[in-house]
Amino acid sequence: MRFPAVGVVLCLCLFASPWCAAQPRTAPPGMFKDLDEEILGDALLIHGKQLFIDDALISAMQGVTKQLHQPTKFQQNPVLQRDKPWEPSGPGYSTLLFDPDEKLFKLWYENWDPKEENTALLMYATSRNGIDWTKPHLNEQGTNQVRQPQVNGFQASGIFRDVRELDPTRRYKMLFSSLPDGTSKSLTTSVAFSPDGIQWTAESELHSIPFSDTQSCPLWDARRQRYVAFLRFGPPNTRIISRTESEDFLHWSPKITVLPRTKMDAPLATQFYQMAPFVHAGGWFGVIAAYHSESLKPITEEAPWTDRKNLHLAYSRNGVTWTRVGKHGAIPRRELNGDQDWKQIAMDAVFVPYGEKDKEWDWGTVSPVYTPEPILVGDEQWFYYVGINAKNWWTWTGDPPKLDPNPKEPDKGVGLAKLRLDGFISVDAGGEPGTLTTKSIVFLGDTLEINANATGGSLTVEALNADGTAIDGFTSGDCTPITTDSVRHTVRWKDNPDCHLLQSRPIRLRFHLKNARLYSFEPRIVRNYYLPSYN
Repeated sequence: MRFPAVGVVLCLCLFASPWCAAQPRTAPPGMFKDLDEEILGDALLIHGKQLFIDDALISAMQGVTKQLHQPTKFQQNPVLQRDKPWEPSGPGYSTLLFDPDEKLFKLWYENWDPKEENTALLMYATSRNGIDWTKPHLNEQGTNQVRQPQVNGFQASGIFRDVRELDPTRRYKMLFSSLPDGTSKSLTTSVAFSPDGIQWTAESELHSIPFSDTQSCPLWDARRQRYVAFLRFGPPNTRIISRTESEDFLHWSPKITVLPRTKMDAPLATQFYQMAPFVHAGGWFGVIAAYHSESLKPITEEAPWTDRKNLHLAYSRNGVTWTRVGKHGAIPRRELNGDQDWKQIAMDAVFVPYGEKDKEWDWGTVSPVYTPEPILVGDEQWFYYVGINAKNWWTWTGDPPKLDPNPKEPDKGVGLAKLRLDGFISVDAGGEPGTLTTKSIVFLGDTLEINANATGGSLTVEALNADGTAIDGFTSGDCTPITTDSVRHTVRWKDNPDCHLLQSRPIRLRFHLKNARLYSFEPRIVRNYYLPSYN
């Protein structure tokens, strides 16, 4: 039966009179805004944490400087060493991840097989806290060796857990290097899968990627919806970093070089053994094993870096084009081949250093442990690395050089270094006030959080229109000064943390610092704006 429109209205009012009787409301200011391409203009649309590794968001800095920070090495290092009779060497190339389902840290690390030349044994360890490790019995021999791909010359594996994978037998994915026919002419980089990270099966087609004789590091690129991998250039194998990508983890694109050597690398004759990537705060980070001055000669006081490795950083906004990170942040590509004091710049760019020679367990070389996702523990990011108390070519030279047919295996281990959350680069001001002003940005949100240490100083924030004029109610004078240290300060204007009036409009943020360090900022959404009705 069809009713006339008036009957519908009458019916609704009779049976839903509380709604009809509701008092009309007026939406609070700023509740509804327009946003289109004309309003956005050339402003940067941002979301999530914003770090200051590069200058992509920075319009101007006055009286402030950027500073690279090194993670602090754990005092009880190394956290894992060779301590079982079946571990002939190592740990070597390693992968570490945290499994949130099992609440377990998982570590795969290589030892060289004493019975098979150029072949690694893949070992496995677990931990509940990332510090105390257990080596479980995984086979009839009672060792912690996984069932690795049964391929000649297996080595240099890189692993990640693919949470997107629908096939449970391919939950864990691996790239590894091998010599399928046992000779160097068959060198290749190959693919393997596992349901649990313990039982591995190599893909039948072994020739997947041109060979890389150092660790290949695969992961999923959510932005590009493809698998990517970072590995050594070659053949012929050269110590620079290349990138390849795949739609199915089986067919891989030709390599492109993303980190060639530049003038920055000439003074210490630096080459790149490998790069371990991870994605964090909207950017890509690469931890590089920077190898200096390959030589069989002794280490000298004039060149203490000879035949040693430490860790440097690279940074990318898109995962494809990369730049090096130095003492004052990312170094634009156009500057990397200019005329500067590159020796000092290279020495200041160390992210994780090797230890003090002949005194610390990691004095010779340090290499990154690949972590496909950042290891975030509380308000820290943890970095793991492999350290050795010997030069890179200790097998040939010892230290000092000597010809020894049976050189003693050096002590090796996995070390841990801890960094403040988002603490890679800070923007610092001393006793004189300084400012950092962003480019024009647009965000959605109602709260501004910042990571900063203003102990003994102060930090305030003001919001500016795109033309640089202060926005009423959001000036530096309206801002409650931040005078403490926290990775999650809430900015307040007139003692009110709600800044939704700033959302969806082009603005600039100006940070005022004195005796303070700023690490990052983040627009957040923490309130509920439900309205029962309105005009």
